[in-house]
Amino acid sequence: MLHRILVIRFSSLGDLVLTTPLYRELRQAFPDAEITLLTSEGCGEVLANNPHLDHILFHPRHERFSELQALAAQLNAAAFDLVYDAHRSLRSRWLVARLTAFGLKSRPTVWVINKRGWQRLALIKFRSKRMLPVRSQREQWLLPLEQQLGRSLPQHTELFPESKSIVRVRTFMSAHHLEPKRFLAIGPSASQPLKCWPLEHFRTLIAELFQRGWPLVLVGGPDEPEPELLAEEFGDDVINAAGIFTPLESAELLRYAVRVICNDTSIAHLAEAMHTPALALFGPTVREFGYAPLLPASHLLETELDLPCRPCSKDGRGLCRNATTLQCLTSLSPEQVLRHVPDFPD
Repeated sequence: MLHRILVIRFSSLGDLVLTTPLYRELRQAFPDAEITLLTSEGCGEVLANNPHLDHILFHPRHERFSELQALAAQLNAAAFDLVYDAHRSLRSRWLVARLTAFGLKSRPTVWVINKRGWQRLALIKFRSKRMLPVRSQREQWLLPLEQQLGRSLPQHTELFPESKSIVRVRTFMSAHHLEPKRFLAIGPSASQPLKCWPLEHFRTLIAELFQRGWPLVLVGGPDEPEPELLAEEFGDDVINAAGIFTPLESAELLRYAVRVICNDTSIAHLAEAMHTPALALFGPTVREFGYAPLLPASHLLETELDLPCRPCSKDGRGLCRNATTLQCLTSLSPEQVLRHVPDFPD
């Protein structure tokens, strides 16, 4: 019987949202176990109030080695029965090695995810999608548990905003005359410039959606220039909520949108966790990497061109090497996106 379970997943924001099925299914499988998540400061807060987690340990993203050693000692003292490495990074592997070192009085069982790293690199290098069969990252992170239980597990994500966050979002909506399920959210930013749909395409899209009668809300994190530029240009035709809310509060706002239209970024995952479909715009990345939205009304939108350079990056880092810069995104037209936007409800 398992009494204490440690899950290790440090980052990033979107990945942490996609790990939420794991905590739920661990709780279902081991209802009496104490479940602890080890994650990074600045990302893990999105999992606050999760009823399936007993404890969340926050660790600095850029720690000194002495801090990592102290963390290993703290984890050893907790005497975990199971360590579930849902990150498989150098840091997590070092910690697992310390927790299972020879000579310890008790050593935990270890379950480790398969990151499929070499398959992703092979897909980028050889452009053959046979290298990496389509599998959601949610399924990938659940796989060690599924193998132990001998069955497939539900993959739907979930977040749990607290009451004061709900009140704050509803106050914002009331102040801007936003009604639930009668507005669209637009996320024009991304963690990497290579993943950003052109701003001129967002301008065309916003202008057309406004003409169709849709209230439009810009969403994103602090210090992201794209929402600010669009808000300055469109003035009162859009509502700028970027940088105002925490990620968990942003998820609460997205709960009330009809759709979110965004780049391949965490905003799509925040929305889906609150049951709001996402229209996710993919350029240098592809469905095979496992980050496509999964709700029935969600869509991964990508260029209709067969580009030999795509995919070129596993996460949007790097530079475009195409003769036509960012052709994978510039060739994804606003008209293609508009086909998937419903009419404004009467």
